[in-house]
Amino acid sequence: MQLGEKGGADNHHHNPRIFSYSELFIGSNGFSEDEVLGSGGFGKVFRAVLPSDGTVVAVKCLAEKGEKFEKTFAAELVAVAHLRHRNLVRLRGWCVHDDQLFLVYDYMPNRSLDRILFRKQDKRESPVLDWERRKNIVNGLSAALFYLHEQLETQIIHRDVKTSNVMLDSHFNARLGDFGLARWLEHELEYQTRTPSMKNQQFRLAETTRFGGTIGYLPPESFQKRGSATAKSDVFSFGIVVLEIVSGRHAVDLASPDDQIILLDWIRRLSDEKMALQAGDSRLVDGSYKLSDMERLIHIGLLCTLHEPQSRPSMKWIVEALSGNIYGKLPDLPCFKSHPLYISLSSPSNSTTSNTRSITTTSTSTTPGFNSTNFITATGETMYLSAESGSRQNESGNSSSRRQSNNFLMVETPREIVFKEIIAATNNFSDSRRVAEIDFGTGYRGVLDNNQHVLVKRLGMKTCPALRVRFTNELQNLGRLRHRNLVQLRGWCTEQGEMLVIYDYSQSSLLSHLLFHHRNNNATILRWCHRYNIVKSLASAVRYLHEEWDEQVIHRCITSSAIILDPDMNPRLGCFALAEFLTRNEHSHHVVVDKNKSVRGIFGYMSPEHMDSGDATTMADVYSFGVVLLELVSGQMAVDFRRPEALLINRVHEFEVQKRPYEQLADWRLNGNFNSRELVRLVKLGMACTRSDPESRPSMRQIVNILDGHDGCLTENGRKKEGPEEWRTRNASALSLVRRIQALGIQ
Repeated sequence: MQLGEKGGADNHHHNPRIFSYSELFIGSNGFSEDEVLGSGGFGKVFRAVLPSDGTVVAVKCLAEKGEKFEKTFAAELVAVAHLRHRNLVRLRGWCVHDDQLFLVYDYMPNRSLDRILFRKQDKRESPVLDWERRKNIVNGLSAALFYLHEQLETQIIHRDVKTSNVMLDSHFNARLGDFGLARWLEHELEYQTRTPSMKNQQFRLAETTRFGGTIGYLPPESFQKRGSATAKSDVFSFGIVVLEIVSGRHAVDLASPDDQIILLDWIRRLSDEKMALQAGDSRLVDGSYKLSDMERLIHIGLLCTLHEPQSRPSMKWIVEALSGNIYGKLPDLPCFKSHPLYISLSSPSNSTTSNTRSITTTSTSTTPGFNSTNFITATGETMYLSAESGSRQNESGNSSSRRQSNNFLMVETPREIVFKEIIAATNNFSDSRRVAEIDFGTGYRGVLDNNQHVLVKRLGMKTCPALRVRFTNELQNLGRLRHRNLVQLRGWCTEQGEMLVIYDYSQSSLLSHLLFHHRNNNATILRWCHRYNIVKSLASAVRYLHEEWDEQVIHRCITSSAIILDPDMNPRLGCFALAEFLTRNEHSHHVVVDKNKSVRGIFGYMSPEHMDSGDATTMADVYSFGVVLLELVSGQMAVDFRRPEALLINRVHEFEVQKRPYEQLADWRLNGNFNSRELVRLVKLGMACTRSDPESRPSMRQIVNILDGHDGCLTENGRKKEGPEEWRTRNASALSLVRRIQALGIQ
């Protein structure tokens, strides 16, 4: 995307919008056959040049009519309208015209993976896809599926992962598309339990579904009568794509020799014979790749395609394994002679040509133990019906409302909410509805007309032009972020000269209130398991902002008062008014749009280099994250002028110099009830994140790995420790400010 597209006040292209039929008609030369990019089960995809600004887009047109196809269209629209990830094809908008349905996507110059991976090498201008690009595509696809499965408040199972649905941008970065079969499972928390929700996640049906997909990519359980799609179904399909990428062969290729027609069965036989590398694409130039890299990818592909769903890894594990963060060797593969064939060729050649034998091997001997509660994925037992399977009792209640004109397009993008509704929701901003003072304003809880519980943020200083700009920025930016641990924007209001932002809210608390405001004996004490879960979830959200969103976000205001906790103590990071949104071009390099380097942030959480230069960097966010982590461990505020040493970081630094036991840093209110190993890990991580030298801090990706128990990453970032003099020199600005404030007697 060009830098010019990102700049300026016109940001309508950031969120999906409704297109007029005329602009799509003109842009595609009347939906000319010359502009067809491809066709699928539900119609054609056209290339179009938008007459308004010359942007090239891909327009997916549904040729079929009827309720079934409307539901498929609606499913795709609802699924992708909210998704923002650098490895997903971005929806630009939609159009409904005379029973015709259109979805408008970013145009992908290199089209789909299958066109490039399987094309014949008969021209000089169409070289074979090189190994580095293949590895990058596998990494991108795994990141997209991890996001869908585990990083949203609603789990999305794609159900049709295959090479023709993996699109490639102009630099061959993978972008998963075609959500026509996707279905959502809502993460429903068990509020009655007091244990961390990470281990008690249940899945409730949002959109029900049968198996869908393509033969060759469908998992074995889909061939069973009562089989149902789960996250592990996507893992299987992903594994097939990995094997296709490594081998350069189709999942099912009738032109191959008989023993190689079914790719998975062929590679399994090679694996049993310790000859898996023979599956590698012979078109790849010798020496252009490491044999160990290819062997590792084949191994991961075979783990993903194990017969039993529970034996397959989660996408989170796969992402870590691909990035080299799984320590030790990969889990052993079973002997596939004991596995049923994926597809039996002895049956008649038709769509039911598949093996439907029951599983004969026991999971104890073949399962490489992927049932860890660290991974939030749907279990193999999650059962649900299909949206395409007719409108029985569970469908009949809402099928009519979905059919009303365009109402089936149930896309809940942030909306403008009238002032009158907000007044009613907050009881005219009464003190009884006040939650807290947050980030340039006051928060009030309320219930909108649609019974939605919300937090209304009312900004003060309404006449300040700079604050109005900040307000506008927060709206534009927050509406474009989607992660289960980020505050979800619901709407805004600018009537009566007000600046009001409306977020989701469910009897939430600010982290800072639970940690520090404990004057009465009945105050809720954050248990250790909750604290650790908060740190892990917050790290996941910040990694999304830094590395996984389609741009890069530097938050600049990660503080304990910017984190809202739901009743299950799951955190959501808010307060994006100071955030820096950096354009990420297709090479994954970042372009700073706002070159204003004034120092903006909250004292006590700002890194030394941020205070000195005003530079917004990911390492400044890592520093702030480290401060919040140390607050969670110690129960002490980042800045507390009631103490002789006001800065928490300075107290921790002295603690380290004196080599005192880490357990002494634990919050006294925990009364010794904590996991010592986890506490030591968090203290060491907090110290590493708050090193004065930004280059010695770990990245958010490393932090996530460390929190998952990979302490090896922590020792890699140990480097030499700072001496007291070096620390004081680097933190001179903060220490000077503390002295001036103390001189004024301010507490």
